[in-house]
Amino acid sequence: MDRRLAGLPDADNCEPMVGPHHSFHKQKIPIYYSLMSINATLKHLRCFATVAHEGSFTQAAKRMYLTQSSLTAAIQQLEQALGLKLFDRTTRRVTLTREGNSFLPVAERLLQEFERAVADVRAVAERQLGHVSIAAAPSVVALILAPVIAKFNAAYPNISVAVSDSGAQAVQRRLLAAEADFGIASRWADDPALEFRPLICDRFGVVCRRDHPFGRMKSRLTWKRLQDERHIGLAVDTGIRTTLQSTPGLPAMLRTPHLEVSSTGSLHAMLDAGLGIAVLPALAAHMKPLSQFAFRELAGPRIEREICVITRRGRVLSPAARSMLDTVNAHLQAQAMPQGVRLVAK
Repeated sequence: MDRRLAGLPDADNCEPMVGPHHSFHKQKIPIYYSLMSINATLKHLRCFATVAHEGSFTQAAKRMYLTQSSLTAAIQQLEQALGLKLFDRTTRRVTLTREGNSFLPVAERLLQEFERAVADVRAVAERQLGHVSIAAAPSVVALILAPVIAKFNAAYPNISVAVSDSGAQAVQRRLLAAEADFGIASRWADDPALEFRPLICDRFGVVCRRDHPFGRMKSRLTWKRLQDERHIGLAVDTGIRTTLQSTPGLPAMLRTPHLEVSSTGSLHAMLDAGLGIAVLPALAAHMKPLSQFAFRELAGPRIEREICVITRRGRVLSPAARSMLDTVNAHLQAQAMPQGVRLVAK
């Protein structure tokens, strides 16, 4: 058979495509290139490998649930495409030619690699393997994700999880950069590339030392009572600060804090030193170490923070990420919400 008419490069002028010690390398037969160019399919390779191991077209056809004529045609197509005979046929036995014997391990390796790839994809689809990356507000990580991940790891031990605790601005930035599968935080800013699905709402209140007058008072605490207090505020990249600055009618001291910190650890230190009060949503106030302080809900008006599940618009979550979100929802549905926190997701 003329190799040029068959669409194959001349064997003496092509680069080897298998290992340097393989007999096909010595014969300079371009296995991977030719398999692509001649439309050799997985069916051809499976037929070839099965006949080689059975030593019989009849037995191989039975094993593959094919008619013998279909199997014979597949082998003939492969031989014609390769331009060489793979089997010597006698009335009693089918044996591999020298070229067929060299090609067999190549065909088996290709079949094994394909089967492994399919198995890996199926394992991901069935949540046996995978990875989930989450960006979330620190209070969400501490009070929601920590117990959720414990349940998730028990159900899916081979799925790895990465958690980044960040302010609302950083959460959205990580999602836009495809550095997280989803986020759980308040809305820092509207973005057409992101979708926000409300999950929980938590009410704003004062956090202060228990010996502070606000910590001891029994009457209702209103926003106006805060006007003369020293306010310790969080940085501008947080959803908490964004909410306080964008809500009309609140005391001016909330928009320009006396002290500004970038983490709850620093906020705890400032509160513990008696340097002022903080205004936080309930979930953040219940997070350790801030939970050691008094938390008094604020009224007139009642202001809440909305915490959302944030995803990239038009992107489908992986099976692992979908299962993580399902675990989050199931956990919240089964738990009693802390003071000042209410579930809004259905």
